Amino acid sequence: MIAAAYESVRKFHPDMKIIIIDGSRYTDPCYKYVKSLQSPITQVECYNKNIGHGRGMDAGIRMIKTRFALIFDSDIVMLKSPVEQMLTMMEDDTYGVGYLEKTGFDGFEYGSKPHHANQGYMMMLHPYFHLLQVKEYYKFFPYTQHGAPCYKAALDIHRRGLTSKIIKEFPGLGHSSGKGWNWVGEPREFIQHDTAGTRMIRRRKGLPEIDPNWDRKPLPKI
Repeated sequence: MIAAAYESVRKFHPDMKIIIIDGSRYTDPCYKYVKSLQSPITQVECYNKNIGHGRGMDAGIRMIKTRFALIFDSDIVMLKSPVEQMLTMMEDDTYGVGYLEKTGFDGFEYGSKPHHANQGYMMMLHPYFHLLQVKEYYKFFPYTQHGAPCYKAALDIHRRGLTSKIIKEFPGLGHSSGKGWNWVGEPREFIQHDTAGTRMIRRRKGLPEIDPNWDRKPLPKI
């Protein structure tokens, strides 16, 4: 999957600096492949364990020295680049541009849990492919939770009443297969994303999705 993702992005952005956060073991073939990509425009950071989706994204973002960061998962394929169009949507206070998903305050898709019926919801910038303004990222709770690694940031933004002001949805993004409570996968023009690809592959191999003890930071009260 990482080969398909990396090579598809490189096809459209041959000179873009890419940082790869690798959570595979040093004995895994994935590690050997990723290390082979190290170059002046591809920075590879290996941890020899699965540090979790959100922690990995946060680690990568903290290495960014440019104004914007394009975040993408290892289970995407870029069919056509939307990056230039996404950049035109950025304003000085814009947090991010991408696909927004209707989400409960617990991080699960809204409607997937019985208690959601008695609660409101928020719109979460989905992690699979989005453009961040780095200086704005640091103003809110960092990416952390594994199953929905952007949800604590989304909740922080929602509690401040800023979602509709600083997060923008890019038309045409969304999942390309599967079905949720509020979405149906369909062929996409820009990014192919079959949901939870990495986790499903690990489960089929009998491997744990993530170290269960890594996420300990509570969301601060606002």
